[in-house]
Amino acid sequence: MSDSIAADDESVKTENPASQENQVQEQIEAAQNEAEASEEATPPQAPEPVPVATAPRCENPIVGRKVFFVNPPLYVENYLHLELKLHEYEAYIISDYKYTKNALRKFPDALCFIFIDDEMSYDEWFNFIQSFQNDEKLKTIFVGLMSAVIPKPQKERFMMNLSLPGGFIMLDEFKGSALIEKIVGILELNGAKGRRKYLRLDCDASITINGYFATKTQLLQVTVLNISSVGFTCCYPRSYGDALVKNMLVPSFSITLGRRSIVTPSVVFDIKVVDATRYFAIMLFAKQVGEDDKKVIKNFIFEQLEQRFENLIYSLPPDTEDYSNKKPKAVETEEIPEAEEVETAEEAKPEDEAKTDEAVKTEESGTTEEEKASDTGESEVN
Repeated sequence: MSDSIAADDESVKTENPASQENQVQEQIEAAQNEAEASEEATPPQAPEPVPVATAPRCENPIVGRKVFFVNPPLYVENYLHLELKLHEYEAYIISDYKYTKNALRKFPDALCFIFIDDEMSYDEWFNFIQSFQNDEKLKTIFVGLMSAVIPKPQKERFMMNLSLPGGFIMLDEFKGSALIEKIVGILELNGAKGRRKYLRLDCDASITINGYFATKTQLLQVTVLNISSVGFTCCYPRSYGDALVKNMLVPSFSITLGRRSIVTPSVVFDIKVVDATRYFAIMLFAKQVGEDDKKVIKNFIFEQLEQRFENLIYSLPPDTEDYSNKKPKAVETEEIPEAEEVETAEEAKPEDEAKTDEAVKTEESGTTEEEKASDTGESEVN
């Protein structure tokens, strides 16, 4: 066994378990980041994104930010979403806006692009986005808007009255590669990818990945802890001894991903001591790994991440808030038809007011009270 492993082994004996576990995790994270940054781990890169005229919002996080597209048109869902996966962004589609807040409350540093041309009116979308400011978790979301047909006055209303660090993207102006470059530029400036270069899938109780490699005498099994498109980490018993050593090339490392298995040449980047019974190895896929195998790995990673995401947000109740901002009507104890109201008002008039009305009617007819009296007298005489 190498001197570095022996030194690590000595530290296991002298430090308390909690401190040792933290140190191991920090060493693992640092080593894996270094591995992913090495030339051997770098796949062909996509063209550099076009710079976006905005400043970085904050320091990039270590593990990156989730990217959500709410209520997107098929063009965005089928084209843009796929391209972002190829660029190693953790992007998700939320087809029903009623589950948006479920996701955002779980990931309050996420970037969220909302398509506002359908499902609700522009006023309702405005109220929906404005409601984020009243929620301590949602007010930190990096919101961006997308539209293809919004009138200019409505667009200005959104931009002038809402916080939109993700910008307002007009889909009639940015299409194809230009749209990809625009979105990637925004994601880069807002730290969506984090300090890691490649998206990793961490295994849990629902995801079991086994790896196998052969020595001259036996077939050995390892437990994969996480995997990315450039490599994986695994644990194995210390009883394996020097079966894996730093910088060693394993010509055929077999990995089972669901119902698929791939066999890839892999390089041992580093080995660490986990505890008294296990070693930890960081493995990089060698350059000979084919594109088909990489595609299998990426598809498996995204399938598992998307399944986790759906289980997380759709298990919670949907948003039932009314964003139309309509005020409820006042409850009336009794409704009286308009005609009946007039008749009732006439009957309820005071006596003096009734006399006044009679005088007005008489005046309008052109007959005075004196003329009435004269006429009455003449009729009596006759």
